[in-house]
Formats: sequence, C-alpha cells, structure tokens
Amino acid sequence: MLDWLYELLGTMLSWFSSLFAGKYVFGLLLYALLFKLLFLPFSIKQQKNQIKMALLAPKIELIRAKYKGRTDQPSMQKQQQEIMDLQQKEGYNPLSGCLPMLIQMPIIIFLYNVIRNPLSHICKINDEGVIKIYNLLNPENTVEAIKSIDQIKLVSQIRNYAGGGLAEYDLSKLPDFTLFGTDLAATPSFTNISWLVAVPVIAAALTWLSMFLSRKWNSNNATNPSQDAQANASMKMMDITMPLMTLFFAFGFSGMMGIYWIYQSALGILQTFIISRAMPLPKFTEEEMREMRKAQKAAEKAQRSAAKSAPKYRSLHYIDDDDYDALPEIKSDEKKNGNKGIDMDMPEIKD
Repeated sequence: MLDWLYELLGTMLSWFSSLFAGKYVFGLLLYALLFKLLFLPFSIKQQKNQIKMALLAPKIELIRAKYKGRTDQPSMQKQQQEIMDLQQKEGYNPLSGCLPMLIQMPIIIFLYNVIRNPLSHICKINDEGVIKIYNLLNPENTVEAIKSIDQIKLVSQIRNYAGGGLAEYDLSKLPDFTLFGTDLAATPSFTNISWLVAVPVIAAALTWLSMFLSRKWNSNNATNPSQDAQANASMKMMDITMPLMTLFFAFGFSGMMGIYWIYQSALGILQTFIISRAMPLPKFTEEEMREMRKAQKAAEKAQRSAAKSAPKYRSLHYIDDDDYDALPEIKSDEKKNGNKGIDMDMPEIKD
C-alpha cells in the first residue's frame, strides 16, 4: 500500500548519493537536510507556540502565587481551572506542540526503513531477490524471511563478493558505504577498534547538546521557579535517558544509522539557533514582573470590593460561608426547650 512512498524516498536517496559518486554518507546529508526543510513549517509553528506560552507564563505564575500554600483538592482544582481558562482566552492550546511531532513520526519511520534497506528501496530488488542474494553470500547461515537480513551489511558483502550468481540483479545503483577506508556498514564494536566506534559517542553527545542548547536559546526568565522543581527533574532525566538510548541503538545498528543521527542532531541545532534568533521568546525583567504582581493584586482587590457591594442571593440551605453576609448565630433557648434545645436565628430570605 505504501510501496509508492518507499519508492519515492529510495529514488531521492539514490539520486543524492549519485551526486557524490555513490557515496551513501554524503547522500544521507542531503537527505537529512531536505527533510529538515520540509518539516521547517512545523518547527516554526512549535516556536510560535512556545512564544505564546512565554507570554502567558507570568500570568500563570501570578495564578499559582495566589494559591501558594493551598494544597487542598478544591484549591488545586480552582487553580488548574483558572490556568485553563486563561489559556483558552489567549488562544493557547497546550497540545498544539505535540501535533507536529505526531505528523513527523510516521515519515521518520519511513525514512529509517529506506536507509536500512537500500537493496529493496534504492536498487529496487524484490524481497525474494534479496533473500536469494543473502543465501548465496551466506550459505552457512541461510534465512527465509527478509526481516532477518541487515541489508546495509549485505551491500558490503556484495561489493566484496568475487563469485558469480549476481548478474541477474541490477546493482548499478548499489551505494558505497565506505569513508576514509572504513566500512560504515559495519556495526561499531570495541572488539574491532576503529574510528567507527566514535560514531555512537558523537551521536549521543550531539543528542544531549541539541536538548541543552534548545533550552538555553529558548529559555524564559518568566518561568516559575516553584513549579519547576518537578519540571527540572524531568528535564534532567531526559538529559540522561535520551543520549543513553541513542548510544545504545547506535551500537546496535550499522554505523550508517549513527551517521544519520549525527546529521539530524547537527542540523537540528543549526535550525534551533536560526529560529530562536529570528523568532525570540519574549523576556520579562524583574521590574516588569513586580508591576504585573501589583496589577494582579489591584485587580483582585477591586474584584473583592465589587463582590462586597453586590447583593447576596441566599438559598434555603447552607452551602458555603460565602452564602451569607454573616454566619447564623447558634444560641441556647432555655425558655422554649429548657437546657436541651437550641434555636438558630435564620437569616432573612430575599427573593
């Protein structure tokens, strides 16, 4: 069903590689650059979303300050409701930043499949042909399912194969995975030390650097320090887990995958830098924050004054302290009930 998409992406990668005499490593760079440009509108939309959030951050901080120290459930619910009402009023959708990522994820999966399966998507060899080639070159370890085949490694085997049996396949577009005499199709390993081992390390380091610089360039001093004990803990956890995951997967796949991750992170850093300079997040000085707090307190004071002067609408049953101007007084009525009964002076009911 999606064969046309794989064919399109494979054709593009093949053409990019042909511009560099079939060098796959340089074709991947153009490939990564193309898709960074295609996804640029989503990145710009995310930046606009962050700008909206930055503008709301001082107001949200003022709401949190109003409920500071109140950890009961009704207060927390009121605080959350006020924040949601503010976001809705200002046209900010907290989930809008997730949409670009949700759209990109399927495309990224397709890209990785094309990168990992060059024989299928670049050389256009069908599954049966790929299995035959693998079994021909690996008679001691034959397979029946194409999913069991690492096509990037198989390409290197084909280039080193001197026997016959491959003439029926069009291998004219076979990519070249070598760079500086090193086969990037190999899996990085400490048992066979070469500069290829540095690829996972660089990929993991750039993953961490991209997250660090993104926060640095898009930081906003209006973010509330009280809120962010938990948020900072989550970010620190991400700073550790994401690079470690990149390191783990880069050591588990062919070096070409690590090279692609390096390209993605490096281009992501460049893109973040450009967007953060072209569309910077608003900054708020301490003086501006103090003025906002004063304005907020003045507004709350005016609201309380207006509430006091407004008529009270009473109900026949006691709901809340705010339901009365003054709470009803409970006192003994010894004349009517002796020492046992009590009489409550009910407030006058207004229509």
